[in-house]
Amino acid sequence: MKKFFIALICLMLVVVGAVGVTMTSQVDAITSAESASKITVNGVGEIKLAPDMAIISLGVETLNESLATAQKENSEGITNLINAIKDFGIKEEDIKTKNFYVYQRYDYSQGEKFLGYQVSNYIDFKTKDVDNVGNIVNKLLESGANKFSGISFTIENYESAYKLALEKALANAKSKASAIADKEVSTFEVCEEGNYSVITRDTYSLSSINGNNNSIMKGEITVRANIRVIFEY
Repeated sequence: MKKFFIALICLMLVVVGAVGVTMTSQVDAITSAESASKITVNGVGEIKLAPDMAIISLGVETLNESLATAQKENSEGITNLINAIKDFGIKEEDIKTKNFYVYQRYDYSQGEKFLGYQVSNYIDFKTKDVDNVGNIVNKLLESGANKFSGISFTIENYESAYKLALEKALANAKSKASAIADKEVSTFEVCEEGNYSVITRDTYSLSSINGNNNSIMKGEITVRANIRVIFEY
């Protein structure tokens, strides 16, 4: 019987020892995971592209002592302008009203002389014919537009360009982290910090546009992505 109890006690010690080893291994594993070094860096990626779309802004202003006449003349003028825009193959969904307002105009250099009611209607439209915008504007001015507010050059597929910028931003961040840690790193967490694009916008005078298609300079579009990345090493 004594030998039995001695054997039983030995068995229990072996089991407790095995459990202790297992628990120690788990603690070591957790400690090892928690002690992994981390580093946080910012990454920037830029894509520069030639614009493939132009947004043109122009309009019609009319002035008359009669409000009804000013509105009628403006309506006729803007209708002619929209039809002229469509003649260039611009779809109706790519044309939108930007500003519309009516107010009384006075000449304060002669006291307070009433000049009439001014009706202004400005529209924006998009065109992919970026190499021909000067000619387009000239034709529209001949078709009744008497106000011109500017041209913006942009890119149609912004999302694809931004994804490429994000890829460059991540590569930039990883390069920085590897240089700082002096070893290979692995991505742990990525946070998008924001994005922007530099769109070229120019406001030309009517005289500079008229008959001078070469005065329009497209430039290039810059799409930038900013991210913050935590790496492990």
